[in-house]
Amino acid sequence: MMVSSRPRLVAQVASVAFVAVLVGLVASGCEDKHIGRACSLDVGGAGGSSAGTESATINSQAVECPERICLQAAPQNGPTNTGSLCSAECSSDDDCSDGQTSSDMSSMLCKGGFKCAIATTVGDFCCKKLCICKDFLNPADYNTTPPLCVSGSGGTCKNVH
Repeated sequence: MMVSSRPRLVAQVASVAFVAVLVGLVASGCEDKHIGRACSLDVGGAGGSSAGTESATINSQAVECPERICLQAAPQNGPTNTGSLCSAECSSDDDCSDGQTSSDMSSMLCKGGFKCAIATTVGDFCCKKLCICKDFLNPADYNTTPPLCVSGSGGTCKNVH
């Protein structure tokens, strides 16, 4: 009696194909936006906006950031040595969850992780949600939307509909 090895061969080929597809999906998954990478706030040219210590400074032409957004948020929670960092637009905290952090307290990188929040109420990024390092934020304001950013508020921000 002869037993065919064909079913076993088909199973092996199917298994290899499944692994190849799985590896392809993982490799092509979410692109790394390098949220939290140190960047330059050179806002002397076009594309930058600065709102002083009460808001944020943003360079929207930062070539070292994949999303071209370099953000120095205004410290709402007291002084911090965290510097300007690459950011990205977001719709939830999950969009910011892979941000680069450091446990070294002398580092200028983010220590507390990232939050999806409104960084400024002026300029091109007014009322847009960006990934912001929690080192700059007051935890009491984590889920607060500035009144100017509420639809129907009568504000002049072009990003409020």
